Amino acid sequence: MKLKNRILPAMLFFGVVAFSSCDDKEKDALAPSIEQGAISHVMADSSEVTSYTYAGKELSQINYYDKETGELESFEKFVRDSKGNVIKSSTHAGTNHTVLSEQDYKYNDKNQLTQTTASYYNGSNLEYSAVTTFDYNAQKELKKKTVYEGKDVASAKLKSYTTYEVLPNGNYGQEKQFVVDGKGKGKLFSTTTYSYDSNHNPFFLHGEPGASASPNNITVASTLVHASKKSYRYTYTYKYDERGYPTSQTVTSPSGKAETFTYLYSN
Repeated sequence: MKLKNRILPAMLFFGVVAFSSCDDKEKDALAPSIEQGAISHVMADSSEVTSYTYAGKELSQINYYDKETGELESFEKFVRDSKGNVIKSSTHAGTNHTVLSEQDYKYNDKNQLTQTTASYYNGSNLEYSAVTTFDYNAQKELKKKTVYEGKDVASAKLKSYTTYEVLPNGNYGQEKQFVVDGKGKGKLFSTTTYSYDSNHNPFFLHGEPGASASPNNITVASTLVHASKKSYRYTYTYKYDERGYPTSQTVTSPSGKAETFTYLYSN
């Protein structure tokens, strides 16, 4: 499961803000051409919160640490096929390495991710299963992601779907999240609009399959929750090295609280 200390850095990693609830009442063409070492650590207030392990140039494991104690909270491992595609990932508890979740990935003959099957565990018991399908436009950009509750699409229950608009430079400009009611009808829950800088997103090449990763760094993420008419605005500011890669990111939440993350590279 996603843990607290990975949420804010993940906004760079995934290029997406997922609002399943907002308060107690509402539930390769653009790849950087400059040589740069891979992202290796994310720090918050001088404390390590995330580290990345690679097998060659491919991401093999992500470790998540408790900011206060420094203890390993959880880690995520990736298994790849001969093409380098992630075909399986698993998240484990840091203390006893118990499996918290597993995810399997399927691709089409164009090497595009078409489906993931996720299983979440409570101890040795399967607690929840979900299937996600992915659709693309003619430019091979993600245009829709659909989530079902269950182990396979044929028998699973449609729960939600998200549509995406992609800017000419490859950044994801807007996403709309729909929640499906008991009659199978999708209702627009939220609309999120993104703004970006013109510098390199260090997580772009290492985004998890199915993530709407953008080549540049998010500077503003504004979400409107349609039922309540409430808006939520996150802002992101950066410091960069001489090659245009961010060395730090400061995230300011809608409440005005700011937190700074520092990025370390392998060279």
